[in-house]
Amino acid sequence: MEFKVDIKIFLLAIIFLLVNQIDMYILFMLFAIIHECFHLLTGIILGYKVKSIKIMPLGLSICFKEIEEEYNTKIKKSNFNNLKKIIILLMGPISNIVIAFFFMIYNMAEPVYINVLIAIFNLLPIYPLDGGQILNRVLRIIYGNMEAYRITNVINNTIMSIITALASIGILYLKNIAIVFIIIFMWHIIIKENKKYKEINKYFKCFHKLDKKSGYNI
Repeated sequence: MEFKVDIKIFLLAIIFLLVNQIDMYILFMLFAIIHECFHLLTGIILGYKVKSIKIMPLGLSICFKEIEEEYNTKIKKSNFNNLKKIIILLMGPISNIVIAFFFMIYNMAEPVYINVLIAIFNLLPIYPLDGGQILNRVLRIIYGNMEAYRITNVINNTIMSIITALASIGILYLKNIAIVFIIIFMWHIIIKENKKYKEINKYFKCFHKLDKKSGYNI
């Protein structure tokens, strides 16, 4: 199993420290890690082995090894592996909602706010957030991988543009500089995904003719 730490986590921590919100960032990271642990536990229960764990500026990133037998089991235009991945992805936001309800009983506003924020943030249809991955996996089952990646990429850039516009208004009213750095970080992710999509698109185009002949939808 591979383990990595993204050094940008220290940069973001310094930024939150400078804006006197380091306690909020620590709580955010704590509940974000719990969120990922539910992904991890669900994946292990469903029979996956962990390929890599990476500590990111906004939580953990867990990658599982594919189960070959299920990857080759077809569901419409995709495979059974995608259905199980959707279940794993859903468990993260669900865990935060459950935790939020728990703290709501004890009238602890800050943990409730942070867990609801994490749940909503992760359910945004932006790849590779949980919501974006769930959308991508559902689209793979319905349309196949090639069309799923195309639609996901369009939605990625559209939603992120809307969020940026709304965040700009929020910065003016809240006077919170941390929002700027979160938006920059998210655009960094989107730009990387755009580059990855171009590479994947080239791959799909190269094998499109072979795909038609074989009858297997990549």
